[in-house]
Amino acid sequence: MTTRIALAVVLATLALPSAVARADNPKLVAVVGTSDAFVISLRDASGNVVTHVDPGTYDISVSDRSESHNFHLRGLGVDMSTPIGDKQVTTWTVTFTDSRYTYVCDALVGSVGPKRTISLKPKSALPGPAAIVVNDRSARDNLHLSGPGVNKKTGVRTRGRVTWNVTLVPGRYTYRSDKTKKLRGILTVNFPA
Repeated sequence: MTTRIALAVVLATLALPSAVARADNPKLVAVVGTSDAFVISLRDASGNVVTHVDPGTYDISVSDRSESHNFHLRGLGVDMSTPIGDKQVTTWTVTFTDSRYTYVCDALVGSVGPKRTISLKPKSALPGPAAIVVNDRSARDNLHLSGPGVNKKTGVRTRGRVTWNVTLVPGRYTYRSDKTKKLRGILTVNFPA
């Protein structure tokens, strides 16, 4: 299982008689990470947000615009993703069945500084492997993540960007600055309800 961004959307497919099958594959457009933001979407060729698709084969144009994010599509017979750490534009040909599919970003993004600020987004995640991209822009503070099986931190006087590959388990994780006690927050890891 992978960590899921809070904006994950479930795709529920509907039955469609095979006699209505098209010669050309319908087109879908996937976008993630514009301006490094936590924005992920899947739209049809008309620009409408996709909440369900009919069973069949589709061409998905994927635009992964951030090194901190990725686009991951999963479901029955489908498990495709762009890599965290690279920007990528690609086209996937995917066959959907009468099942449920999700698209998510697998990354968590943490930051500290440049002023007295600290964050880790999203605030909740699913158990499993996770990539945590940390931007440390502070010469005074660090980002220290601790919780079940995880104890990672950047240097207090070290600036830079680092990616931590961790395995999250259900529970609460604390992120904080080791130097400034008021800079802190909580990451909650749970299975979906």
